[in-house]
Amino acid sequence: MDVKEIAKLFNQAIATENACRIRYLTHAAVLQGPYADTVGARLTEIANDEASHAEELRKRVADSLNEYPTMEVDPSDLIRAESLEEILDVNIREEQKAIGFYLKVFAKIPREEVLLHETIEEIIEDEQEHLEELTTLRAVPYPRKR
Repeated sequence: MDVKEIAKLFNQAIATENACRIRYLTHAAVLQGPYADTVGARLTEIANDEASHAEELRKRVADSLNEYPTMEVDPSDLIRAESLEEILDVNIREEQKAIGFYLKVFAKIPREEVLLHETIEEIIEDEQEHLEELTTLRAVPYPRKR
């Protein structure tokens, strides 16, 4: 296993998770209308999951890989959206992107690296749950503004 490469990928993931947390919290804050509280609460929960992902990745970079975890935020993941539909669409696309990225990282980690392997596996599971929930929310026929 190339430790430097894995550390670089984990740090890239940390920067993404940091940005995703900000994006979800911002989207929750700008939601308006009859579904704002319900959907906003779920977006806030997902933001907290993203913060947990970043924390787990930081631990693995520092403890398992003996590298320094990044404190950066990936600006490409700070995507502005305002309407409920836009917010759900943006976050569905970003969850799909995250799942694809983590599957590639997962494939690079030898199975005997149990902590690294399980960390990524658990994050993939969470991201797939987020995608499923967001997709379900997007399928609801919300009333349109006139």
